[in-house]
Amino acid sequence: MIPDNIGNILECLRGKRVLVVGDLILDHYLEGRVDRISPEAPVPIVSLESSEGHWVPGGAANVARNILSLGGIPFMAGTAGLDREGEILTDLLSAEGIDTTALVMDDRRPTTSKTRVMSSGHQLIRLDREVTRPVSAELADRILGGISGLMDGMDVVVLEDYNKGVLTPGLIPRIIDIAGSRGVPVAVDPKFINFFEYRRCDLFKPNRLEVSMALGREVSSVEDAAGAGNDILQRLEAGAVLITLGSRGSLLCRRDREPFHRPAAAMHVFDVSGAGDTVIAVMALSMAAGLTLEDGVRISVFAAAATCGEPGVYAVRPQDIMREVERYSSGEGTLQD
Repeated sequence: MIPDNIGNILECLRGKRVLVVGDLILDHYLEGRVDRISPEAPVPIVSLESSEGHWVPGGAANVARNILSLGGIPFMAGTAGLDREGEILTDLLSAEGIDTTALVMDDRRPTTSKTRVMSSGHQLIRLDREVTRPVSAELADRILGGISGLMDGMDVVVLEDYNKGVLTPGLIPRIIDIAGSRGVPVAVDPKFINFFEYRRCDLFKPNRLEVSMALGREVSSVEDAAGAGNDILQRLEAGAVLITLGSRGSLLCRRDREPFHRPAAAMHVFDVSGAGDTVIAVMALSMAAGLTLEDGVRISVFAAAATCGEPGVYAVRPQDIMREVERYSSGEGTLQD
């Protein structure tokens, strides 16, 4: 069921202040043309259209971009390298109006970057440059100092973990404790390594694969996800667990309540990159606005549909969500398991 007042709900998200903490990534795209195979090896030869290509803030920075495009006010905390990529990344964020005062620059680890070589909308290869070891205790303290200085003005905190070393077992509980002491809810988008470190968070949003790996069992159905969600609730003492299930939609689990399942919106899937970033951005803004988690889930289904219909990393806008809702309402799309 779509909320009747979805336009008003989306308007409620505007102006909410969101602190995004986690692993920033610089996504680099090189476009080219393929018209032959190399005689040296069975690989395509790509004639690049430009040696520079274009850059887009990704990872936790993409969550901040989604917060901004939905009308929120994002603040970015984490680290980037004192290198060309770090300069590009911070310049891009600043140009978009994303606050980077809590972003710590580090000369001992490079900015995480992913270079994708593309041709006619298809990715041919990806080259990663990164250091994934946990940040040092000194750097973690510097990151925490920036977070502490911003916390009082925040409506919600997002912990966005890409397993690149910023969110460590030592830093995670300190952030959650500071947020709790200031009455600021915490939403988490986890990855594999620190999965069970996010105790007492308000919302925990893993995907199906992450849940399967963490629990060591198959999660292939909504019923499987319900059992897994309840297990995670108990283990993390979390307020709520939202498991994204790809084509099967999303399942919200809370103590002493029936699970809430929202099927996925049928769509043309061009690229799934960044869909999880979009979902956590919508859920965080919904929490900041005091909406029900059910309404947040309903909106996030259409937000994810809009993101997956775009090539590359994409920051979803309210009009994108309304477009997907209108398609569904007019019968162009359906909600499917």
